[in-house]
Amino acid sequence: VYEEYADRQGEVMNGIVQRADSRAVIVELNKAEAVMPAREQVPTERYRPGQRIKVYLLEVNKDPKGPQLIVSRSHPNLIKRLFEIEAPEIYSGAVEIMEVAREPGLRSKVAVAARQEKVDPVGSCVGVRGVRIQNIVNELYGEKIDVIEWSPDTATFISNALSPAKVQRVSIVDDHE
Repeated sequence: VYEEYADRQGEVMNGIVQRADSRAVIVELNKAEAVMPAREQVPTERYRPGQRIKVYLLEVNKDPKGPQLIVSRSHPNLIKRLFEIEAPEIYSGAVEIMEVAREPGLRSKVAVAARQEKVDPVGSCVGVRGVRIQNIVNELYGEKIDVIEWSPDTATFISNALSPAKVQRVSIVDDHE
């Protein structure tokens, strides 16, 4: 099991919930069992035996009692990987996810930038009529996801992050002086 999963750390995998209690959820991934500790669960989600879920393979540990797979539903990289699956532009590198800020189960903000000319980074993540982003929202049981355009200019980036609000001005106070 260790050999099979060691190099798959950081991937999104399909799993089936085996059992869930207050401490952890046991998820079956093909031939192996993984543990989703309470800290990696989304507070608003309820896990039921037999439920199919996508999980992020956080770590693969060699344990004297056998290898241990730790998976997560709350990690910000889960969002990153789901976007790579849904948006070919991200997978190909035409669009890059610069930052992900996440409150698991409530909302996420994903900052994206185009790496090729004439590519709309936000549009390619949202998809035609919101199809791509809707698939991700459904997978995360209705978590709100805002896709915003990243900018190297902090003031521009902040005003993008606050949209659709109309930002009158952004003042950046430098405390390092």
